[in-house]
Amino acid sequence: MKIKLFFRMLMCAVALFSFASCSNDDDNEFIIDPESTMFVGDFIVDQNDGTTFTDKDVKVSISFDLMSDKAIMIFHQAKFSPDMPVRLDMVLNGVGYSASTSEIRISGNKIIPVAMGGEFDEYIINGLVGRISPSEIMFSMTCGDFPVSYVGKIQ
Repeated sequence: MKIKLFFRMLMCAVALFSFASCSNDDDNEFIIDPESTMFVGDFIVDQNDGTTFTDKDVKVSISFDLMSDKAIMIFHQAKFSPDMPVRLDMVLNGVGYSASTSEIRISGNKIIPVAMGGEFDEYIINGLVGRISPSEIMFSMTCGDFPVSYVGKIQ
């Protein structure tokens, strides 16, 4: 049992760190920190009334747990509607991920976001799908009844 766990951890580490050692066309080495990586980009939220709301320059961080194949995503100081009175940090625990040599895929369903000290089960996250490349993150999801997409560059 311990050997099986050790090999699983070893395989995850090899996959993640082989991805992290990729370099771009400028021969600058790119490293994804397996503990936490920060991106900056735009949230686009379908308001379900024929309009969209764009929140620009939102920071999204993601940290990976190599033991469980789960990640934690944090949307820092985000707004999902022009009517939101405050910006908030929203945490998504239990985001699934898988790593290959060229990207990390993320996914999730039925994730209850945590913000302002409590759970927001009326805005449950479903249909979360996306990918992380050496330079950007792209994902889409529904937050409650609202379709959301995000594209961000590594910071």
